[in-house]
Amino acid sequence: MPAIAVTGAVVAAVIDHGPASAAPSAAAGRVTADQRADAGHKAAGKSHHGTARQDSSSKTARSRSATAKSAPAAHPQPKVAARRPTPKSKPATLSCSGSSVMLPANYAAIVSFLTTHGYTRFAAAGMAGNMYQESKGNPESVGTGGGGLIGWTPLPAGFVTGNPRADLHAQLEAVLTYNQQWSQYIPMLNAATSATQAADIYMNYFERPGIPAAYNREAAAAAVASACGF
Repeated sequence: MPAIAVTGAVVAAVIDHGPASAAPSAAAGRVTADQRADAGHKAAGKSHHGTARQDSSSKTARSRSATAKSAPAAHPQPKVAARRPTPKSKPATLSCSGSSVMLPANYAAIVSFLTTHGYTRFAAAGMAGNMYQESKGNPESVGTGGGGLIGWTPLPAGFVTGNPRADLHAQLEAVLTYNQQWSQYIPMLNAATSATQAADIYMNYFERPGIPAAYNREAAAAAVASACGF
């Protein structure tokens, strides 16, 4: 019968070639190879894109770091201007009163002038004490070979003119000039902690007298300091 014949032919084909799914076709093999290639390309592409992202991240980080270094601070600290030395204020007006025999003439005017020109009160009192020994504080004083407030020897022309008030001022200005030749000792004089110490410093480093009479200079300086209240 024809139906039996067909069935037999099918059975024979199956026996000769096996089941249809047992051996993959050539097309199936090509698809599998193509899929593997595509997978490889995709993996490579992912790796490439991953590296590119890392490079981009690194560049961005370096760019931010460079920007942070070059950019100024958001709130820069203001520069503090260097302070200038504060000028010395003028000393308060002196009120001097005393009756000691050791007080030189014109002592209040002498101390006021000297403190106005940069000397401390003790320094001014010490200088006035030296003037007591040299001239008793009298600008018209003239001795053997010298004269004036600090006993200039020789006495410069024009220092004693017979006008005590004008001569006092002129000689006090001259004292400032005289002291400058010993300017390295002025800080020491101004650092004196008493009138008597200042008198000794002025005697030894400025006056340098032939007859020191240190006691008179010290006592006069102490009298000036007491009369002026310092």
